[in-house]
Amino acid sequence: MAKGATHVLGLDIGTTFIKAAEIQLRGDEFRVVSRPAVIPTPEGAVRGGVVVDAPAVADALSEIRVRYGAKVRKTIASVGGDSSVAVRITEVPRMSGKELDEAIQWELDEQTPFPVDEVIYDYAPIERPDADPEATEMEVLLAVAQEDLVQAHVEALRGAKLQPFAIDIEPLAIGRALVDAAGDEFADQTVVNVHIGATNTLILVFRQKLLSFVRVIPSAGENLTQALAQNLMVDQQQAEMIKLELGNLHEAGFVEAESADEFAGAGMFEEEDEDEFASDSVFELSSADEESATVEPLDDRATHLEEDIGEIGEPPAEEEAPQRAPAEDMDPDLLEAREQVAEILTDPVLDIATEVRRSLEFYRRQHRNEPIDRIMISGGTANLEGIVDLMRDETGVATEIADPFRNLSVEGDIPPQYLRDIAPSMVIAVGLALRDMVAE
Repeated sequence: MAKGATHVLGLDIGTTFIKAAEIQLRGDEFRVVSRPAVIPTPEGAVRGGVVVDAPAVADALSEIRVRYGAKVRKTIASVGGDSSVAVRITEVPRMSGKELDEAIQWELDEQTPFPVDEVIYDYAPIERPDADPEATEMEVLLAVAQEDLVQAHVEALRGAKLQPFAIDIEPLAIGRALVDAAGDEFADQTVVNVHIGATNTLILVFRQKLLSFVRVIPSAGENLTQALAQNLMVDQQQAEMIKLELGNLHEAGFVEAESADEFAGAGMFEEEDEDEFASDSVFELSSADEESATVEPLDDRATHLEEDIGEIGEPPAEEEAPQRAPAEDMDPDLLEAREQVAEILTDPVLDIATEVRRSLEFYRRQHRNEPIDRIMISGGTANLEGIVDLMRDETGVATEIADPFRNLSVEGDIPPQYLRDIAPSMVIAVGLALRDMVAE
């Protein structure tokens, strides 16, 4: 099963929060060996997924090592940001070797949104189990990221005395945490992940455990916060607290869609919509070389930097998430406030759900109307009460909150409620740590 590192710190450095998960493979069991961490990103240190203040991020990472008891230095981090990273699943004539290398160079020249001489890229043919062996075309997963983006992450890790072992990207990390770690559970299913980050939302489709569709939309958690700030005339920090404490979409009284048909409204797309989706993707990067814009073969997709693995740690502080009072125990003014907050939040959340539905409509048109088995929502916004019901009603697909800890064992006395509260936010960090431990 394991093909490399078997004790790793997975690190998701986001615009709003930094998430870390330390996982070790013992036999055939994935074990969480220190308290998973979610801490605020230093203000202004990360913009749109790009580290712009490496020393500030390094200080935050050092805090994670000490406060949360992380024992391993070997780290796999992710890079993101739709302005610096891109992913595309593209079709090319069936070929291999030098011919494929040359074809990928052409694809980079045609499709990369930034200068080719300033990027790190990688690619891999996608071999689907149900593919026609006589097909003249083949699918290739193409990945590119700006070199400066990768170097900024490496600088922050080294500043915290961590050992950068690999740089990965979000779509594959999510797939490992939710699909690959589940073994054969989803081998014959088509599973959708909706990862609602701070500045954008990823819509990913995994068919027979392989990534089949990627789309990024600019609506995400910050849009919800901004809507509250504008409507309630408060600052961003106050709006974020209001969202966390009072957000409950059920209070808005939204009703279940009249038709629960899976993708009611099929045929809504005109031909121009296909072009919209064809250019609206993000690349998946699976390896990075610190010195140049070239990469190792995909079987060795890591940046191996030779540094000693050290251990450090103190007992982590206990932090229980505050519990929201039941509605029946609230005074009328508080109930009215919750209803107002829900009404404000419903529209931006519905916008996201509508884009998910439209994306799945498009996907099904390209894949012989194959059924979608389930949607898993991840990211911090997944904890917003009522979002599962709204997503299910809008798409007609069974929906649940993603739990990357479901297939992992947990060491120590980490409170189960703490893991449940942070689970949707930890999907990428867990998937990064699992990079060399699961069969893909």
